[in-house]
Amino acid sequence: MDFQIKILTENDRTIIEKFFEKASDYAILESGFSNPQLETESFINDLPPAKKLTDKFNHGIFDKNNNLVGVIDLIKDFPTKGEFMLGLLEFVPAVRHQGLGKAVHKILIEKVRDLGAKSLRIGVLEVNNSAIKFWKSLGYIKFKEIEQDFGNKKQKIAVMRLKL
Repeated sequence: MDFQIKILTENDRTIIEKFFEKASDYAILESGFSNPQLETESFINDLPPAKKLTDKFNHGIFDKNNNLVGVIDLIKDFPTKGEFMLGLLEFVPAVRHQGLGKAVHKILIEKVRDLGAKSLRIGVLEVNNSAIKFWKSLGYIKFKEIEQDFGNKKQKIAVMRLKL
């Protein structure tokens, strides 16, 4: 699949919101409901403690027709210097299971290495078996499990790391 990765900003709010409408199945799995406006706000602005917006990289994955088909949320040097947190790598259902995730991940690895990353970390919903399998196939290793509340749901999260 031909694709292009571009930076997303506050000015892209409308297309990001439409993306989250199309990819609502993940939000429903996570929290039991979908709210594209809230998900867009979170994607654009949510940060861990002590991080600034300059530490956050939001990218869109666009198909050959310039449709937003995926999003990347990346936090630099979190929780420690040299480790980057991949907060989100999500695709619309129509493009999943076609190798796009692996192709995007390969480019992402190059980008974070250039920014000084020594490892990538991700939290994956334990109930999302296909995502766990995907991240393991890329070499990520679970090193701890946490519980987190999303809406009315309490979820177990597999925290996984890939050393670069």
